[in-house]
Amino acid sequence: MTHVPCPWDEQFARLVIAALPAAARHDAAPLTVDHDLSQAGLESMATVELLIRLETAYGVRFPEHLLTGGTFATPGDLWEALQSLREDAKDTEGPTDARR
Repeated sequence: MTHVPCPWDEQFARLVIAALPAAARHDAAPLTVDHDLSQAGLESMATVELLIRLETAYGVRFPEHLLTGGTFATPGDLWEALQSLREDAKDTEGPTDARR
């Protein structure tokens, strides 16, 4: 079996792990791309708190169409959505005016 490295940064991992119940946080299994967050105990209120923390930490806003169980199903799904939002934010900033 090939080990697939986690694509996310340390901050993301800390935020996701902190959103899980204490028993899951202390579980010996590491957070993986396909870790089932619902099965790990991520409940609706914790999902909302995680959403707010991710938006604050990464300077993005999750649009309504991404507020689904699929987005928060696994760390891999969530990271993919977050990265997409970060790329969109970079694209809308545009180039800076060098004449200023």
